[in-house]
Amino acid sequence: MKNIRSGITFGIVGGLLTFLFGGWSVAVIGSLMGVGLGMVIIGKLERKNPMQIALSVLPTALVAGSILVLFSLYQNNFVQEAIGKRPAAVNIVLYGNLIGFLGAVLFTTLLAGMHGLPAKQEQQWRMILLAMLVVAFPFIDKLTALRWTAQIIFALIFVILGLGLNIVVGYAGLLDLGYAAFFAIGAYTTGMLSSGAHNIHINFWLVIWIAAAMAAIWGFMLGAPTLPLRGDYLAIVTLGFGEIVPVLFKNLINVTIKEPFTCWILPMFKIQTTCKVFVENFDLTLGEKGISPIGRPWFPFFGNLPTNVNTIHGQWAIGSKWLYIGEFESSNPITWYFLIIAIILLSVFVIRRLRDSRLGRSWMAIREDELAAAQMGIDPVKTKLAAFALGATFSGFAGAFYAAYISGIFPSVFDFSASIIILCVVILGGIGNINGVIVGGLVLMTADRLFLPALKDFLASLLTHTILPSISDPVVQLAVKDNANPILYRFLLFGLTLVIMMAVRPEGLIPNPQNRAELHAEEEAPVVEAETPKTKKAKKG
Repeated sequence: MKNIRSGITFGIVGGLLTFLFGGWSVAVIGSLMGVGLGMVIIGKLERKNPMQIALSVLPTALVAGSILVLFSLYQNNFVQEAIGKRPAAVNIVLYGNLIGFLGAVLFTTLLAGMHGLPAKQEQQWRMILLAMLVVAFPFIDKLTALRWTAQIIFALIFVILGLGLNIVVGYAGLLDLGYAAFFAIGAYTTGMLSSGAHNIHINFWLVIWIAAAMAAIWGFMLGAPTLPLRGDYLAIVTLGFGEIVPVLFKNLINVTIKEPFTCWILPMFKIQTTCKVFVENFDLTLGEKGISPIGRPWFPFFGNLPTNVNTIHGQWAIGSKWLYIGEFESSNPITWYFLIIAIILLSVFVIRRLRDSRLGRSWMAIREDELAAAQMGIDPVKTKLAAFALGATFSGFAGAFYAAYISGIFPSVFDFSASIIILCVVILGGIGNINGVIVGGLVLMTADRLFLPALKDFLASLLTHTILPSISDPVVQLAVKDNANPILYRFLLFGLTLVIMMAVRPEGLIPNPQNRAELHAEEEAPVVEAETPKTKKAKKG
């Protein structure tokens, strides 16, 4: 019965999402819904024959798929007219709903059936399935013209940021409220080294490592003065650092660097000499207008040498072959998608190795009890500094990618709200759990970048064709139209989500087993009945 309720819930949620996007979205939503439903009900199943498990969850999958199709048909036949749009073509409705229904049923039963395999094989097949979905997603998105890939890329940027912050907060237990500062450092390093603003054009594949190293250095510099601090005091210091860095980048527009010995020290003793000026009135960060354009990555491709052409723009002749430099384009998000997937895979690999290493165990020991860890021979100074530096490194990767992706950076992007959103990603997904952070980043940022704008457009169209024409007062009409914008309430929605999560599931969507055990220790503790005179006599007897 619990599985049926889960199927009904997933079907309703997926069906409501079709109201926002319509068309082919039911096909993609149905497949993703099947994956999510299968992952949820796995924890409620016992290991037995895979076919038996698949048959046992088949009713749940059918219920979820049927509800999804019903909502989708209602959206196409009634909702589309209410928002002033034409219903989708018959072939889109037919094939889209069929694919969505089959995707929901297939992926639910397939993932549930895998639970009947040995644990190692189950994990391997699950990873193969998820990898196939990840690879296929941008091509399906392009084929269906949904254009979700560009927004998913922004969500994946925050996944990288969440993975880096998870080292500091989740593993080492150090509360960092200024993590967006390292994001800004990585982005501005990329902008300064590969933009036309300063006539420096270093290759992106080199700049991304320089940006990560620069962010790590600043992480080390932040960690050094905060070593004696804990808890709220550490949070306040990191908050201050996060506020200083964007202001610094905003105001480095008139930089002058003088040689101190000839310019200040000798004149103090009234010794006249020529002041040596290294840099004078140099605009380093371009202030509020930001740095743009920024160089983008490229890949080499080989082909036949064009006739009578030795060198052309973006191409170099090499013997009988020519090397074409294929630059990433903003109009084609697929290449960017696979680049950030590669960065995430590299980040996950490195972080897993760090977590299982001696350094990772030291982080966790300090998180639990710093004094006891120090008595056991762990150096708190080196361990904390390593956490800050390595956590900031991944923020540098994300900053470099972000700067190249949008080909411009602006100081307003890296304000305090960015740090809070990154922290929300870690808390929502599950502190200390890599998979949880990935899921938390995707859920939170797709809601922010994809669903809220779609909901805004849906409500605007619905009001325009239903409620607004019946309002005679233009002032009230304008007020209703302006305030029916969910993007205005995004931080309210974030806060409400966190409040609900802390009340219902404080350990996160995919919790760390240790954190879950600590938060639910009272629930899992055995109940000890108080002894009564009768039980005492029975024991003596």
